Amino acid sequence: MFRRFLQSTVLITAAAVLAAPHAATGDAFSDYALVESFNLPAASEFDVLADGRLVTLVGAEVYTESAVGSRSFSNLGTLADADIGAFGPAFLRVSPDGTRIAVGNNGGVTYGNYQVGVFDVSDLSGDWFPASHWDGEWIDDTNLAVTAGEFGQPAVVTALDTSSDPSSPANPTLIESIGGASAGVTFDLLGHLYTGNGYAGAGPSETGWIKAFPEESWAAALAGGSPLDFEAQGTLIVDLLSASALGFDAEGNLHVGGGDFSAADTDYAGLVRAGAVADALGGGGPVDPLDPAQVRLLDPDTIGSNFYDVNYNDVTGELYVREGGLVYTYVVPEPTSLLLLAAGGLVALGRKR
Repeated sequence: MFRRFLQSTVLITAAAVLAAPHAATGDAFSDYALVESFNLPAASEFDVLADGRLVTLVGAEVYTESAVGSRSFSNLGTLADADIGAFGPAFLRVSPDGTRIAVGNNGGVTYGNYQVGVFDVSDLSGDWFPASHWDGEWIDDTNLAVTAGEFGQPAVVTALDTSSDPSSPANPTLIESIGGASAGVTFDLLGHLYTGNGYAGAGPSETGWIKAFPEESWAAALAGGSPLDFEAQGTLIVDLLSASALGFDAEGNLHVGGGDFSAADTDYAGLVRAGAVADALGGGGPVDPLDPAQVRLLDPDTIGSNFYDVNYNDVTGELYVREGGLVYTYVVPEPTSLLLLAAGGLVALGRKR
Protein backbone atom coordinates (compact mmCIF):
# COMPACT_ATOMS: atom_id res chain seq x y z
CA MET A 1 0.00 0.00 0.00
CA PHE A 2 2.83 2.37 0.73
CA ARG A 3 5.94 3.37 -1.15
CA ARG A 4 8.35 0.55 -1.81
CA PHE A 5 11.19 -0.05 0.62
CA LEU A 6 14.00 -2.49 -0.09
CA GLN A 7 15.59 -4.54 2.64
CA SER A 8 18.86 -2.94 3.69
CA THR A 9 22.11 -4.56 2.55
CA VAL A 10 24.64 -5.45 5.22
CA LEU A 11 27.69 -3.24 4.66
CA ILE A 12 30.93 -2.39 6.49
CA THR A 13 32.09 1.08 7.46
CA ALA A 14 35.29 2.77 6.33
CA ALA A 15 36.68 2.63 9.85
CA ALA A 16 36.07 -1.09 9.97
CA VAL A 17 37.88 -1.56 6.67
CA LEU A 18 40.91 0.35 7.91
CA ALA A 19 41.04 -0.88 11.49
CA ALA A 20 39.48 -4.34 11.53
CA PRO A 21 38.53 -6.13 8.31
CA HIS A 22 36.33 -8.58 10.18
CA ALA A 23 34.69 -6.13 12.57
CA ALA A 24 30.94 -5.93 13.08
CA THR A 25 28.91 -4.37 10.30
CA GLY A 26 27.60 -0.81 10.57
CA ASP A 27 24.34 0.90 9.66
CA ALA A 28 23.23 3.51 7.16
CA PHE A 29 22.65 6.20 9.79
CA SER A 30 26.35 6.16 10.72
CA ASP A 31 27.88 4.99 7.45
CA TYR A 32 26.35 7.16 4.74
CA ALA A 33 29.28 8.74 2.90
CA LEU A 34 29.23 11.62 0.42
CA VAL A 35 30.53 10.17 -2.85
CA GLU A 36 29.51 12.49 -5.69
CA SER A 37 27.51 15.48 -6.83
CA PHE A 38 25.67 15.97 -10.10
CA ASN A 39 23.35 18.46 -11.77
CA LEU A 40 19.70 18.02 -12.65
CA PRO A 41 18.54 19.59 -15.92
CA ALA A 42 17.06 22.40 -13.80
CA ALA A 43 16.59 23.40 -10.16
CA SER A 44 13.44 21.37 -9.72
CA GLU A 45 11.71 18.63 -7.75
CA PHE A 46 12.63 15.07 -8.67
CA ASP A 47 11.78 11.49 -7.72
CA VAL A 48 12.76 7.90 -8.50
CA LEU A 49 11.13 5.68 -11.12
CA ALA A 50 10.44 1.99 -10.45
CA ASP A 51 13.70 0.93 -12.12
CA GLY A 52 15.84 3.36 -10.12
CA ARG A 53 16.19 6.10 -12.74
CA LEU A 54 15.51 9.69 -11.71
CA VAL A 55 12.67 11.77 -13.14
CA THR A 56 12.42 15.56 -12.96
CA LEU A 57 10.70 18.56 -14.55
CA VAL A 58 11.92 21.58 -16.48
CA GLY A 59 8.81 23.72 -16.60
CA ALA A 60 6.26 21.35 -18.11
CA GLU A 61 8.94 19.15 -19.73
CA VAL A 62 9.53 15.74 -18.14
CA TYR A 63 13.12 14.47 -18.10
CA THR A 64 14.28 10.99 -17.13
CA GLU A 65 17.72 9.52 -16.58
CA SER A 66 18.93 7.59 -19.63
CA ALA A 67 20.08 4.74 -17.36
CA VAL A 68 20.31 4.12 -13.63
CA GLY A 69 23.12 6.26 -12.26
CA SER A 70 24.02 7.76 -15.65
CA ARG A 71 23.34 11.35 -14.49
CA SER A 72 22.41 12.17 -18.08
CA PHE A 73 18.81 13.09 -18.81
CA SER A 74 16.60 12.88 -21.89
CA ASN A 75 13.30 14.61 -22.60
CA LEU A 76 10.33 12.27 -22.16
CA GLY A 77 7.73 14.80 -23.29
CA THR A 78 5.47 17.63 -22.17
CA LEU A 79 2.66 17.65 -19.63
CA ALA A 80 -0.45 18.76 -21.51
CA ASP A 81 -2.28 21.91 -20.36
CA ALA A 82 0.31 22.60 -17.67
CA ASP A 83 0.30 25.87 -15.75
CA ILE A 84 3.59 25.83 -13.83
CA GLY A 85 5.09 29.06 -12.58
CA ALA A 86 8.65 30.34 -12.59
CA PHE A 87 9.49 28.63 -9.30
CA GLY A 88 8.75 25.20 -10.77
CA PRO A 89 6.59 22.43 -9.33
CA ALA A 90 5.80 22.08 -5.63
CA PHE A 91 6.36 18.33 -5.72
CA LEU A 92 6.86 15.37 -8.05
CA ARG A 93 6.01 11.85 -6.84
CA VAL A 94 6.07 8.47 -8.59
CA SER A 95 3.17 6.15 -7.73
CA PRO A 96 3.93 2.95 -5.78
CA ASP A 97 3.40 0.79 -8.88
CA GLY A 98 5.68 3.08 -10.89
CA THR A 99 3.16 3.76 -13.64
CA ARG A 100 2.19 7.38 -12.86
CA ILE A 101 3.61 10.64 -11.57
CA ALA A 102 1.82 13.23 -9.47
CA VAL A 103 2.84 16.86 -9.88
CA GLY A 104 1.89 19.92 -7.84
CA ASN A 105 1.94 23.01 -10.06
CA ASN A 106 2.78 25.39 -7.16
CA GLY A 107 -0.08 27.75 -8.01
CA GLY A 108 0.81 28.25 -11.64
CA VAL A 109 1.88 31.51 -13.27
CA THR A 110 -0.59 33.53 -11.18
CA TYR A 111 0.14 31.60 -7.95
CA GLY A 112 -3.60 31.30 -7.53
CA ASN A 113 -4.41 28.37 -9.82
CA TYR A 114 -3.44 25.42 -7.62
CA GLN A 115 -3.62 22.12 -9.48
CA VAL A 116 -2.31 18.60 -8.97
CA GLY A 117 -1.62 16.68 -12.17
CA VAL A 118 -1.53 12.90 -12.47
CA PHE A 119 0.07 11.45 -15.61
CA ASP A 120 1.02 8.05 -17.00
CA VAL A 121 4.77 7.59 -17.27
CA SER A 122 4.37 5.66 -20.53
CA ASP A 123 2.74 8.37 -22.65
CA LEU A 124 2.20 11.33 -20.26
CA SER A 125 -1.57 11.17 -20.67
CA GLY A 126 -3.45 12.43 -17.63
CA ASP A 127 -5.47 15.12 -15.93
CA TRP A 128 -5.16 18.16 -13.70
CA PHE A 129 -7.19 18.31 -10.49
CA PRO A 130 -8.00 21.60 -8.71
CA ALA A 131 -6.34 21.15 -5.32
CA SER A 132 -4.41 23.35 -2.91
CA HIS A 133 -1.04 21.85 -2.05
CA TRP A 134 2.47 22.19 -0.71
CA ASP A 135 3.75 18.62 -0.72
CA GLY A 136 2.35 15.22 -1.62
CA GLU A 137 2.92 11.50 -1.19
CA TRP A 138 1.03 8.51 -2.55
CA ILE A 139 -1.03 6.55 -0.01
CA ASP A 140 -1.60 3.81 -2.58
CA ASP A 141 -1.92 3.71 -6.36
CA THR A 142 -5.16 5.75 -6.25
CA ASN A 143 -5.05 8.15 -3.31
CA LEU A 144 -2.52 10.94 -2.87
CA ALA A 145 -1.89 12.53 0.52
CA VAL A 146 -1.49 16.30 0.06
CA THR A 147 -0.43 18.96 2.56
CA ALA A 148 -2.04 22.34 2.01
CA GLY A 149 -2.99 25.59 3.65
CA GLU A 150 -3.70 29.26 3.14
CA PHE A 151 -1.48 31.95 4.65
CA GLY A 152 -2.56 32.78 8.19
CA GLN A 153 -4.88 29.77 8.38
CA PRO A 154 -4.29 26.32 9.91
CA ALA A 155 -2.84 23.82 7.45
CA VAL A 156 -4.33 20.43 6.60
CA VAL A 157 -3.55 17.06 5.04
CA THR A 158 -6.06 15.85 2.46
CA ALA A 159 -6.37 12.68 0.37
CA LEU A 160 -6.91 13.34 -3.32
CA ASP A 161 -8.75 10.49 -5.04
CA THR A 162 -7.04 10.43 -8.45
CA SER A 163 -9.77 8.16 -9.84
CA SER A 164 -12.46 10.76 -9.16
CA ASP A 165 -13.81 13.39 -11.57
CA PRO A 166 -10.99 15.87 -12.31
CA SER A 167 -13.47 18.73 -12.51
CA SER A 168 -14.83 17.98 -9.02
CA PRO A 169 -12.42 15.62 -7.26
CA ALA A 170 -12.94 13.78 -4.00
CA ASN A 171 -10.38 15.25 -1.61
CA PRO A 172 -11.37 14.60 2.04
CA THR A 173 -9.39 16.07 4.92
CA LEU A 174 -7.39 13.56 6.97
CA ILE A 175 -5.66 15.94 9.41
CA GLU A 176 -6.71 19.48 10.25
CA SER A 177 -5.82 22.33 12.63
CA ILE A 178 -2.07 22.35 11.98
CA GLY A 179 -1.18 25.58 13.79
CA GLY A 180 1.00 26.98 11.02
CA ALA A 181 2.03 26.36 7.44
CA SER A 182 1.92 23.00 5.71
CA ALA A 183 5.05 20.84 5.61
CA GLY A 184 6.08 17.46 4.24
CA VAL A 185 4.16 14.19 4.36
CA THR A 186 5.25 10.55 4.29
CA PHE A 187 4.39 7.07 5.58
CA ASP A 188 6.37 4.37 7.32
CA LEU A 189 6.08 0.62 6.77
CA LEU A 190 3.58 0.30 9.63
CA GLY A 191 1.26 2.82 7.99
CA HIS A 192 1.88 5.79 10.25
CA LEU A 193 1.31 9.12 8.49
CA TYR A 194 3.99 11.72 9.27
CA THR A 195 3.50 15.45 8.74
CA GLY A 196 4.44 18.66 10.47
CA ASN A 197 4.24 22.38 11.02
CA GLY A 198 6.24 24.10 8.29
CA TYR A 199 6.10 27.60 9.76
CA ALA A 200 4.59 28.32 13.17
CA GLY A 201 1.44 30.40 13.31
CA ALA A 202 -1.26 30.07 15.94
CA GLY A 203 0.38 26.95 17.36
CA PRO A 204 0.71 25.58 19.93
CA SER A 205 2.99 23.45 17.73
CA GLU A 206 6.23 25.06 16.60
CA THR A 207 8.03 25.20 13.27
CA GLY A 208 9.57 21.80 12.61
CA TRP A 209 7.28 19.71 14.80
CA ILE A 210 6.82 16.33 13.13
CA LYS A 211 3.97 14.17 14.34
CA ALA A 212 2.96 10.60 13.46
CA PHE A 213 -0.61 9.31 13.20
CA PRO A 214 -1.43 5.57 13.18
CA GLU A 215 -3.05 4.08 10.10
CA GLU A 216 -6.30 3.15 11.83
CA SER A 217 -6.92 6.80 12.77
CA TRP A 218 -6.23 8.51 9.45
CA ALA A 219 -7.78 5.62 7.49
CA ALA A 220 -11.03 6.22 9.40
CA ALA A 221 -10.97 9.82 8.21
CA LEU A 222 -10.28 8.64 4.66
CA ALA A 223 -13.34 6.38 4.91
CA GLY A 224 -15.56 9.33 5.82
CA GLY A 225 -14.91 9.88 9.51
CA SER A 226 -13.88 13.10 11.21
CA PRO A 227 -10.44 14.55 10.47
CA LEU A 228 -7.72 14.25 13.09
CA ASP A 229 -6.61 17.32 15.04
CA PHE A 230 -2.86 17.83 14.59
CA GLU A 231 -2.47 19.87 17.77
CA ALA A 232 -4.49 17.57 20.02
CA GLN A 233 -3.66 14.17 18.52
CA GLY A 234 -0.73 12.25 17.11
CA THR A 235 2.70 11.47 18.56
CA LEU A 236 5.43 14.12 18.48
CA ILE A 237 8.49 12.51 16.91
CA VAL A 238 10.98 15.38 16.65
CA ASP A 239 11.28 19.16 16.23
CA LEU A 240 13.61 19.54 13.27
CA LEU A 241 14.17 22.18 10.56
CA SER A 242 10.79 22.93 8.91
CA ALA A 243 9.48 19.35 8.80
CA SER A 244 9.99 19.37 5.05
CA ALA A 245 11.03 16.71 2.50
CA LEU A 246 10.02 13.87 4.81
CA GLY A 247 10.78 10.27 3.90
CA PHE A 248 12.45 7.04 4.99
CA ASP A 249 15.43 5.07 3.78
CA ALA A 250 15.60 1.27 3.66
CA GLU A 251 16.59 1.01 7.33
CA GLY A 252 13.75 3.24 8.53
CA ASN A 253 15.87 6.33 9.17
CA LEU A 254 13.72 9.46 8.74
CA HIS A 255 15.14 12.20 6.52
CA VAL A 256 14.10 15.83 6.98
CA GLY A 257 14.84 18.96 4.96
CA GLY A 258 14.05 22.67 4.98
CA GLY A 259 14.96 25.13 7.73
CA ASP A 260 13.59 27.11 10.65
CA PHE A 261 15.14 30.56 10.24
CA SER A 262 13.42 32.01 13.32
CA ALA A 263 15.31 29.51 15.49
CA ALA A 264 18.52 29.49 13.42
CA ASP A 265 17.85 25.81 12.72
CA THR A 266 19.16 25.79 9.17
CA ASP A 267 21.96 24.82 6.80
CA TYR A 268 21.77 21.03 7.01
CA ALA A 269 19.57 18.06 6.18
CA GLY A 270 18.57 15.90 9.12
CA LEU A 271 18.65 12.11 9.38
CA VAL A 272 16.78 10.71 12.40
CA ARG A 273 17.92 7.26 13.50
CA ALA A 274 15.30 4.54 12.99
CA GLY A 275 15.58 3.37 16.59
CA ALA A 276 14.98 6.89 17.88
CA VAL A 277 11.83 7.17 15.75
CA ALA A 278 10.64 3.80 17.08
CA ASP A 279 11.28 4.89 20.66
CA ALA A 280 9.24 8.06 20.13
CA LEU A 281 6.39 6.05 18.60
CA GLY A 282 6.52 3.71 21.58
CA GLY A 283 5.98 6.52 24.07
CA GLY A 284 9.58 7.32 24.95
CA GLY A 285 9.19 11.01 24.16
CA PRO A 286 10.36 13.03 21.16
CA VAL A 287 13.81 12.62 19.67
CA ASP A 288 16.50 15.01 20.94
CA PRO A 289 17.65 16.93 17.82
CA LEU A 290 20.88 17.91 19.59
CA ASP A 291 21.93 14.32 20.23
CA PRO A 292 24.26 13.17 17.40
CA ALA A 293 23.46 9.55 18.24
CA GLN A 294 19.82 10.25 17.34
CA VAL A 295 20.01 12.95 14.64
CA ARG A 296 22.78 13.17 12.07
CA LEU A 297 23.37 16.52 10.34
CA LEU A 298 24.30 16.42 6.64
CA ASP A 299 25.74 19.60 5.11
CA PRO A 300 27.58 18.73 1.90
CA ASP A 301 28.03 22.38 0.90
CA THR A 302 30.07 23.94 3.68
CA ILE A 303 30.18 27.35 1.99
CA GLY A 304 27.24 29.65 2.66
CA SER A 305 23.78 28.82 3.95
CA ASN A 306 21.62 26.13 2.39
CA PHE A 307 17.99 25.06 2.37
CA TYR A 308 18.16 21.38 1.47
CA ASP A 309 15.65 19.04 -0.12
CA VAL A 310 16.13 15.29 0.52
CA ASN A 311 15.10 12.16 -1.37
CA TYR A 312 15.96 8.47 -1.31
CA ASN A 313 16.42 5.87 -4.05
CA ASP A 314 14.98 2.51 -2.94
CA VAL A 315 16.63 0.71 -5.85
CA THR A 316 20.21 1.96 -5.53
CA GLY A 317 20.26 2.81 -1.81
CA GLU A 318 21.33 6.39 -2.54
CA LEU A 319 20.33 9.27 -0.27
CA TYR A 320 20.09 12.53 -2.22
CA VAL A 321 20.55 15.97 -0.67
CA ARG A 322 19.59 18.72 -3.13
CA GLU A 323 20.32 22.44 -3.21
CA GLY A 324 18.74 24.00 -6.30
CA GLY A 325 19.76 21.92 -9.29
CA LEU A 326 22.82 20.41 -7.58
CA VAL A 327 22.34 16.99 -5.98
CA TYR A 328 24.78 15.43 -3.51
CA THR A 329 24.73 11.64 -3.26
CA TYR A 330 25.31 9.69 -0.07
CA VAL A 331 25.71 5.90 -0.07
CA VAL A 332 26.84 3.14 2.26
CA PRO A 333 29.79 1.88 0.20
CA GLU A 334 30.80 -1.73 -0.23
CA PRO A 335 33.83 -2.48 1.96
CA THR A 336 36.24 -3.01 -0.95
CA SER A 337 35.20 0.18 -2.73
CA LEU A 338 34.82 2.54 0.21
CA LEU A 339 38.14 4.34 -0.13
CA LEU A 340 37.88 4.58 -3.92
CA LEU A 341 34.36 5.98 -3.69
CA ALA A 342 35.37 8.51 -1.05
CA ALA A 343 38.36 9.64 -3.10
CA GLY A 344 36.23 9.88 -6.23
CA GLY A 345 33.63 11.90 -4.35
CA LEU A 346 36.22 14.37 -3.14
CA VAL A 347 37.53 14.79 -6.66
CA ALA A 348 34.00 15.32 -8.00
CA LEU A 349 33.18 17.84 -5.29
CA GLY A 350 36.43 19.65 -5.96
CA ARG A 351 35.44 20.12 -9.57
CA LYS A 352 32.13 21.62 -8.48
CA ARG A 353 33.90 24.21 -6.37
